[in-house]
Amino acid sequence: MMQIGDIAAKAGITPRTIRYYQELDLIQPDDRSEGGFRLYSEAQLRRLKVIQSLKDLGLDLEGIRAFFNPNQGVNTGGDMARSMIASLNAQQEVIKQKVTDYQQMHERNARAIEILKECLCCQIRVLERECQKCEIYKGHTEIPDVVDCAVYEAR
Repeated sequence: MMQIGDIAAKAGITPRTIRYYQELDLIQPDDRSEGGFRLYSEAQLRRLKVIQSLKDLGLDLEGIRAFFNPNQGVNTGGDMARSMIASLNAQQEVIKQKVTDYQQMHERNARAIEILKECLCCQIRVLERECQKCEIYKGHTEIPDVVDCAVYEAR
């Protein structure tokens, strides 16, 4: 069993976050020590990690709470399964979109690296440079926005 500080460290969150999750009924301590300290199990740690992964996907805490309480508003196991499938399908769509977004960012960054490698030989002082007039810049039909905003537009 772990005290709140220990489980928070292992989950990568703060004890305050865990207390907030308790207020929302997302997590509850498994027990209390003789001194009254909250004690949590590995199962609660796993639950916290799932909560954090769902938050990372962009799900709000209310949606996460609904996911962890699949028996609310249902009468049968089949109803509960349907409710969970609907939640998981919604999560799948969010995940699919994030994968697409990350793939696009990966490709953009790879292209930016290619272009910036061509700039490694530049000897012009940073404050005196005019990258938009550079042959490297002009030699590319499309400059990734990350390079354009950070390097070529920066002053």
